[in-house]
Amino acid sequence: MAVDVAEVMGKVGLPAPVSELAGRDWDAVVVGGGHNGLTAAAYLARGGCSVLVLERREQLGGACTLERPFSDPDYVVSPCAYVVGLLDELVVGELELRRHGYSAVAADPNLWCPFPDGTSLAQFLDDEQTAQHMRGNGFSERDIAGLAAYEDAFDRCRRALRLGAGGDTWVGPSPSREQLERALGGDPELTSIVFEESIATTIDRYVEDERLRHALFGQGVIGAWAGPHDPGTASVKLMHHQGDLLGEGPVWGYVAGGMGRVSFALAQAALEAGAQLATGVEVSEVVPGEGVRIESGELISARAVVCNADPKRLLGMLGTIDLPAAFRDRLEAWKTRSPVVKVNVALSRLPRFEAGAGMRPERAMVSITRGLDAGQDAFEACARGEPRIGFCDLYFQTAYDDSVAPAGRHTMSVFAQYAPYELERGNWDSRREEIGELVLAEIAAYATDLEDCVEELEVLGPPDIESRIGLTGGNIFQGEALPDQMWDRRLPSRTPLDGLYLCGAATHPAGSVIALNGRNAAMAVLEDSRARAGVV
Repeated sequence: MAVDVAEVMGKVGLPAPVSELAGRDWDAVVVGGGHNGLTAAAYLARGGCSVLVLERREQLGGACTLERPFSDPDYVVSPCAYVVGLLDELVVGELELRRHGYSAVAADPNLWCPFPDGTSLAQFLDDEQTAQHMRGNGFSERDIAGLAAYEDAFDRCRRALRLGAGGDTWVGPSPSREQLERALGGDPELTSIVFEESIATTIDRYVEDERLRHALFGQGVIGAWAGPHDPGTASVKLMHHQGDLLGEGPVWGYVAGGMGRVSFALAQAALEAGAQLATGVEVSEVVPGEGVRIESGELISARAVVCNADPKRLLGMLGTIDLPAAFRDRLEAWKTRSPVVKVNVALSRLPRFEAGAGMRPERAMVSITRGLDAGQDAFEACARGEPRIGFCDLYFQTAYDDSVAPAGRHTMSVFAQYAPYELERGNWDSRREEIGELVLAEIAAYATDLEDCVEELEVLGPPDIESRIGLTGGNIFQGEALPDQMWDRRLPSRTPLDGLYLCGAATHPAGSVIALNGRNAAMAVLEDSRARAGVV
């Protein structure tokens, strides 16, 4: 029977009894039904493979799914993935995701940041509108031009790396550093942004107004175990600047129905192509060359295993297998520290931002901070085990899509840093409510009526994200995304074990909802299969 994945919110169950699934020989088994695993399954099935996706949770989507966490079930929340911007148009087009229910709108303004003096910065899709807003808020012409030049530096990187003569560096295996430097035209500034410098250094090269340092630094530390003065953080901003949403360039937007609709569209494409999707089935062991063993003991045979789990989870599933030393060392050394806390909020109404007069801040990604240097102090406190909120990004899905809340109500999703996995005092069970209040207090500094708007909230620290989603350390990118774990230092799709491939966010090109990771893995499987068959 046909399944409408969105209608059942990814809870697709079993396509057949487990005994029947285990009685077949599959061309490929995908371990994990997150968006990259579903992408890999769709491409493999379209390539003629028999494919089975096994997801341990009762619901598809991984960190990019939909849940109903509040007492009123009309609130539908994307618990971890909030906005779309890097989902690659190549995948959207090839898998016909729009036909399968994917629809997005770019947020405008894309960023809005209030300041303690009552002024603000808004970055609109139209550059002249941004300049006019900045003039109205007392920014100098020099800083208006400086901000434009700052964004253009990252855009020059994007165009060189994604649209250059050598092809898209995110598609297929990662180029080497030498190849990337050639793609950047040998430009020392762009090379430094990609590999070395801090986001603070990059910002200070272009602008002088302290308010701009205040507004811009957060995009350089998203998900990073680092502060804005730490080397390599400029590359985090670059990673998030590599998309082209709806032809608007590297901007962010909202998916109709919530981010989980991306995964559900991918699942629908996979089903249409002939893949089988099974939820509530946990893989306990990966047996390269043979398949996988599930928790209930059955071996599901497959020529190829495509793992969407993070490297640490994979290492556990490989058990006592005698791995090549270099591969085992790389998995063991993979860094998964996370300083991120997610707060999902049910609102009776939208809060009023005192600096937002004359505009609708909720239509932007709202950035709340106490400044760049305070952000650095917050990270250093976090590294000592102390939660301290250095910045928050706020997302109001209901500003564009009222389908995810009861009539007249709203949702607010908060991406906040810094709060460590291991707390110096107490633990997340004893301090979760307190940390949630720290986050809300930062927002209330700019929206003093926030407390009156909050109906319910859900606080997810790194241990919660780990236990719920299965991401080691609670790291939303399956591993830190600073330069020492990016490009050819991110994991490749192919492993040294025959028949074992990786497709998760720890692989090239990056974390976030991109889907190229899954496509890259599927292309590697299909290419190797053709090579074994002697097909050119």
